[in-house]
Amino acid sequence: MPNCEICKVYISQGNLCERCSLNLFQITEILDTYIHENPAPNWLLNGIRELSWMFMAYPRTMAFFNTAMEVTEIFIIDREDKISVDELMEVNYTQLPRDKVLSLLEEAYIIERTGNDVFPGKLVKKLQQVRWEGYQMDTPQIESKLLELHGILTVAITRSLIRDREYLPRRALAILSLLSLHMIASGEEIGNIIDDYTVDLAFAGLGTRQQNRIMRIMAGFFDGKTKIISDITDDGKKETKPQMIEYMSHIRERYRERGRERQRI
Repeated sequence: MPNCEICKVYISQGNLCERCSLNLFQITEILDTYIHENPAPNWLLNGIRELSWMFMAYPRTMAFFNTAMEVTEIFIIDREDKISVDELMEVNYTQLPRDKVLSLLEEAYIIERTGNDVFPGKLVKKLQQVRWEGYQMDTPQIESKLLELHGILTVAITRSLIRDREYLPRRALAILSLLSLHMIASGEEIGNIIDDYTVDLAFAGLGTRQQNRIMRIMAGFFDGKTKIISDITDDGKKETKPQMIEYMSHIRERYRERGRERQRI
């Protein structure tokens, strides 16, 4: 049997191993559901918010994420209909080729381009429907919407980076793998404790320093708010947030219903 096309390690029955197939299903299901279901279900929005930090302080994806945030702010907050590429600050200050960054954001449904002009893509058009007005910026409601914004942009960029194949977003894939492996290992009911073996297997492709950094972020040491997990038990096990159990339950149910045939890079 061939090796998996994404992780290159595990044996696959098709083009993807079970873990990477479920990783990719998470990504495509999040984007398809967010864009096409109106309103998007709460279980999905709660899951997206918990994934919003995957590119936090991560230099290798900053050019893509910062440019995505800039154009999204221009179209949502400033309510512009279009902007010239030359007016964008982030993409013109990155060391990456400008067209490379913009092409990837176009693939991610974040922008559309005609000549030198940039327009909102499908994803940003959906975000424009979110009710941003009526609350002060320091309210829980706006904080929740910003996490939703960060999360959906992060997932969209992750998908495009995987398709692009030039750079694999290993940190994002490790975090998705943590969820996928827990879904695969769980019985009929998805439990709230992620065992150490699952954590080690999910993060195996990362260096020790990066693994430790991820765990510190998840434990809330960076901003005082935990991500995905609600607590670390006395014996070091990771206790999953209730909303993540609901997210994983819905994702696994949909994956079982629709099967592996949809999963293509």
